[in-house]
Amino acid sequence: MTTMEKRSSDLTLWVLLAVFLSLFLAMVWPYLVALLMGLLLAILSRPLYDLLSRRGLGPRAAAGFGMTVILLAIIAPLTVFAVTAVKQAIALAAYLADERGAEFIRAAVAAVTALKPVQWVIESPADLQAKGLEFAQSAGAALSRVILVQAAALPDLALKIVISLLAWFFLLFEGEDFLKWLMGRVNMDPGLRRRLADSFRATAASTVWATAAAAAAQALVVMLGFLLLGVPNVFLAGGATFIFAWIPILGSLPVCLAGAVYLYFSGSLFKLALLGLVAVVAGLMDNVVRPIVMKGHGDMHPLLALISIFAGIRMFGILGVIFGPIVAAMLLALLNSWQVQPAEEGK
Repeated sequence: MTTMEKRSSDLTLWVLLAVFLSLFLAMVWPYLVALLMGLLLAILSRPLYDLLSRRGLGPRAAAGFGMTVILLAIIAPLTVFAVTAVKQAIALAAYLADERGAEFIRAAVAAVTALKPVQWVIESPADLQAKGLEFAQSAGAALSRVILVQAAALPDLALKIVISLLAWFFLLFEGEDFLKWLMGRVNMDPGLRRRLADSFRATAASTVWATAAAAAAQALVVMLGFLLLGVPNVFLAGGATFIFAWIPILGSLPVCLAGAVYLYFSGSLFKLALLGLVAVVAGLMDNVVRPIVMKGHGDMHPLLALISIFAGIRMFGILGVIFGPIVAAMLLALLNSWQVQPAEEGK
């Protein structure tokens, strides 16, 4: 084969590879998040799988039993928690949309306009009250629409959950072989290949566990504070705090502000001060829990974490709060491995 023929053959091969790779990615893309979630669950449950394998269980039995344990011990309680939070969100939407919400807005506007500094700024309390009622009704309607949209997406969500479970099961006991096969298709130094694989597993596990533990700690503190102070919708507050806690800067602040508004217009100033203490404690939980769970794994700069979270949300939806930081952390791990390789070659 002449040089020209070889180049033509190589070009044809690259074109075919690009075409079929593009087609494959287009087919897989709608289920990419589900597959990534299955991969993440497989990585997180790998220690339990290894433990069961050492106890004599076969690969499939260890994978199935490990998945069952995690589903019953962690995912099932979280599902009950999420369902309760959704019910409270539905009740809150109904409250904002009916006369009860209107009465609360009237009382809140009356309390605000009774303050002298506000009277100097607000010319027409009636207009403010009308704006408040309009906002409450639109907020209730918007919350109801969000819930209905999510409910309409349940069939698609069920399919993605099934795909995640299947990916979790097969990657749990075949993931190592699949990774070796995949990395074998890449022209890369074996040492660098091993470091990248180890870094991916460690980075994904440490990032998710540390952030989830910090978010759960903040959610528990807020829920306990709301429960003791008599603020309603405790499960909704805990669920919202858990989601916001994945986003740097926000944390428990939005939920605590909502609770503070409720306590202020309820006339409970002492409880309002205690809620401020709850907000401070919840904010400190991130600095206490995260370093303990990270166990020496390097953390990324807060600015990079913030950018990766919002970029991840734009690409993956709400699960971007998980996958965004993992992608950024893997980029850092790749750069670190790239630096280690020349240093080792120079020895």
